[in-house]
Amino acid sequence: MKFASSYTEAIRLVVSFVVAGVCSASIADEQTKVVTAKLAEICRKHDVPAMSVAIVSADGLVNSACFGDRKRGTSDKVEMSDRFPLGSCTKSMTSTVAAAVVEAGKIDWDTTISEVWPQATDDLIHPKLRDVTLNELLSHQSGMAGDISEVSKQAWGSFFAEKQSPVLERRRMLKLVLAKVPVHPRGSFAYSNMGYAIASAMIETRAQESFESLTKKHIFDPLRMHSADFRSMKSAAQLQSPLLWGHRADGTPVDPRTVGAENPTVYAACGTVNVTIEDYAKYAQWHLGGKPTPVLRTQEAYDHLHAPQVDHTNPGTKYACGWLSLDTGLGPALTHAGSNTNSFAVIWVLPQSNFAAVVCTNSGQAQAFPACDEMMSHLMMELSSANKAEPPVDPKAITPDRLVGRYQLTPSFIFDVKLDDGHLMVGITNQPTQEVFADSSTMWSYRGIDAKLEFRVRAKGPAYELTLHQNGLAQKARRIRE
Repeated sequence: MKFASSYTEAIRLVVSFVVAGVCSASIADEQTKVVTAKLAEICRKHDVPAMSVAIVSADGLVNSACFGDRKRGTSDKVEMSDRFPLGSCTKSMTSTVAAAVVEAGKIDWDTTISEVWPQATDDLIHPKLRDVTLNELLSHQSGMAGDISEVSKQAWGSFFAEKQSPVLERRRMLKLVLAKVPVHPRGSFAYSNMGYAIASAMIETRAQESFESLTKKHIFDPLRMHSADFRSMKSAAQLQSPLLWGHRADGTPVDPRTVGAENPTVYAACGTVNVTIEDYAKYAQWHLGGKPTPVLRTQEAYDHLHAPQVDHTNPGTKYACGWLSLDTGLGPALTHAGSNTNSFAVIWVLPQSNFAAVVCTNSGQAQAFPACDEMMSHLMMELSSANKAEPPVDPKAITPDRLVGRYQLTPSFIFDVKLDDGHLMVGITNQPTQEVFADSSTMWSYRGIDAKLEFRVRAKGPAYELTLHQNGLAQKARRIRE
């Protein structure tokens, strides 16, 4: 993804705000309109049917929005309750499940393929694969081919029938692929969906529980991702309208209940997770927060997921366990993209900037990536602009008259700051004017309300921005012309 383009005002979106009885919902609604408008602009520009986005801080959801049609050519509007396929964004979830099973003492990061299946002979596991570890599989260092289709197109096609349980399908896959010689050097990066499928089989074999059940137990349930599931032909057949349709590379709509709409169950770990954008954001928030609970118990296991392990093909980028790791102008970042060929998803986590976002579209067309990329870049560039360091200003030079002005939080929510006989008075749209009191030349507090206003001032001229600090949130309002 290019770190370019614009970035939405979403990072400043309001979650809650109560001053003089103002309801937070109205402000959040206004900010959601801003995000929705940007989604609409990008959908039209790139000609994708629909997009959905959610932004979080370590404290929770900042805002979310969606725009577009569930199926191209219809007026069936996408909603926040629609579940988008995550494709390979599922890989970090697979690694997280592995971490939980490692914590349980049932497997280790350096457990080898042959240690999981010690009775398998060389005609079942190729000698060059016997010592490949779980960690190498999760960081794409096994040397294996990228996909089952590279081993046998016919066999790959047969997995779409899903005639057995996912566990048995993966067992069938093992007999097909483990006997094959690796096609890449072990220890170097070579992206492999097949490797992740083998890793999931190792995990469920040692845990004596299906990979799908383990994921629900260790991720979906503790993070309350109630909408998340592994899509299968069986579960797809139970779906009821209205439905979110995918779209093939040529733009043709794909009924989610049909064969080929999603990867087969053998690739659950690669992945086949479908989830609402807000539930997916809960997962992003957990990785942003820096602490193992409630998914894991130890910091060691949590940190292992994010530790760079091997050079990626993109310069300056490394691969961790299900994450690309790189440095940006906003600090170290974790990211991944995913597609089931009929949809596209992307996630970015920026811990130093206390920002994470997920963007999804129901299109597998060539323009799906640029569309999601532009939305994410829009968010990140705005954050970058908001975080630009200002040169120090002499506090003695900041007089109250420099704070006077109008500051817009949302299109319909404006702070009107005036100076009345030496008293700094703040009016809010449709609310009584109240006096604020100086804690410093730039920080002013309300009385009787736990809220503060922090003004940002350059070396010369009036303040250009104020920040409302309340309920643990920092909500920025830019100065507007009179």
